[in-house]
Amino acid sequence: MLSRFIEPEYRHPLDADAMLLRVTQGCTWNRCAYCYVSKDYKFAYITTEEMEEQLKNKSKYGIYPEDTKIWMVGSNPLALPAERLLGYIEQIRRYFPHFSEIAMQSRVTDARSKTMEELKALADAGIRELFLGVESGDEEILKMLNKGATAELALEQMLRLNEAGIDIVPMYMVGAGGAGTGERNATNTARLLNQVRSRMISTTGLTVFPNTPLWEMRRLGDFTEAPEVEKVQELLSFVRQLEAKTFLFCGHYLNPVHFQANIPEDKEKIVTGLERFLAEHTPEAIEKMVNRREMRSL
Repeated sequence: MLSRFIEPEYRHPLDADAMLLRVTQGCTWNRCAYCYVSKDYKFAYITTEEMEEQLKNKSKYGIYPEDTKIWMVGSNPLALPAERLLGYIEQIRRYFPHFSEIAMQSRVTDARSKTMEELKALADAGIRELFLGVESGDEEILKMLNKGATAELALEQMLRLNEAGIDIVPMYMVGAGGAGTGERNATNTARLLNQVRSRMISTTGLTVFPNTPLWEMRRLGDFTEAPEVEKVQELLSFVRQLEAKTFLFCGHYLNPVHFQANIPEDKEKIVTGLERFLAEHTPEAIEKMVNRREMRSL
């Protein structure tokens, strides 16, 4: 049977017993060319009363362990002022005083709005893991995707977060530049991420969804999506060039292949597996296996 899974087997890193707390709705930027998620929503945040209600409901049944991990849910809660975030955390500690850490998604621009003292205060309060929408280390690709941030800015802010003691999980979008740009995207993204300390690097595969600017760009012939074989080749090139000590998670369903690895310990094994995968499958077979046209959500 054909398989897109490379050893070792895929496991999702999100703790099964983590507590989810809705903090924000929408995205402060909401203009990325590939994204539709916040299209119909203005950025908004919960009140202290709404946080209190969530916490009461979460604590009512005693289903979360004392050291539960907490996810502040929303596109980029770090955009909120440090004072408001610290206020939420103070509320959380009244109900769950021994939680292990707080994680959230973030734009790289969110860290820029915080002083180093504020970032360190947030780390001390419990914010320890940020999933950062870096997407690419290539300036031209970032401009085409309308990310609203440069690779230079991403590096600057990731180094600040390293200094503050907040672990980062940069997200890398394989195939982000479209057909013919894979090697460049892999090289520039590996060069960027080799300069920072990451708890994990999480990858996904670019998918062109309806109701996005990228969908219209493709319709007009201004963008050509990379075939799946090119995305696998790009991912192989990225792994070859990745030197930073980190955990590489390629388990999101939008990836062209799925695996996870400790880098550099598992690097040779993953490179060999990807090379074998490319040697054993035709581009047509890979396209059929991935079946990206059936993928419906980010």
